[in-house]
Amino acid sequence: MQWPNEHKAGELIAFYGDPVLHSSINPKWEHDNIVDLNPPYAMRYSWGPPVTRLRFHRKCRDAFGEALLVIKKLYGTQADIEAHRLHLTGGSLMVRLMRGSNSSWSTHSFGAALDIDPEHNPFRRKWRPGFIPIEAAHAFEACGLVWRGANGDVDPMHFQAVAR
Repeated sequence: MQWPNEHKAGELIAFYGDPVLHSSINPKWEHDNIVDLNPPYAMRYSWGPPVTRLRFHRKCRDAFGEALLVIKKLYGTQADIEAHRLHLTGGSLMVRLMRGSNSSWSTHSFGAALDIDPEHNPFRRKWRPGFIPIEAAHAFEACGLVWRGANGDVDPMHFQAVAR
């Protein structure tokens, strides 16, 4: 799928719709566009609670679901998934501004992003061994998603259904 460009707000809104109403989520937009994804393996938030569902925009949910299935097949067991910290997430849908911006909405606001193991894949750090396994990152990319740790980018936890 051809994803909209993250640097073009009009393109993002034309593709995904406008998620924001008075600085919080637009309930009508949420009802019309956000769907649940039950992870194919046990996940939990980095700060502890189990994840029973991830919430994505209907236009990109299947790409994220496919990527998580590829990871399940690639690593095979829950123990191996956990050994590589691929069961940890910082979440998906969250209406908020992009870090460092006072006017641009994060791709999470559109339900078009997922963070994996944010504690060990920190923002503003380039990917290196010990971060998310490169094979797992490539699994997301093979499903059409953009990895923000690729090519020297500095957000290795972050996968999005938005072009750069």
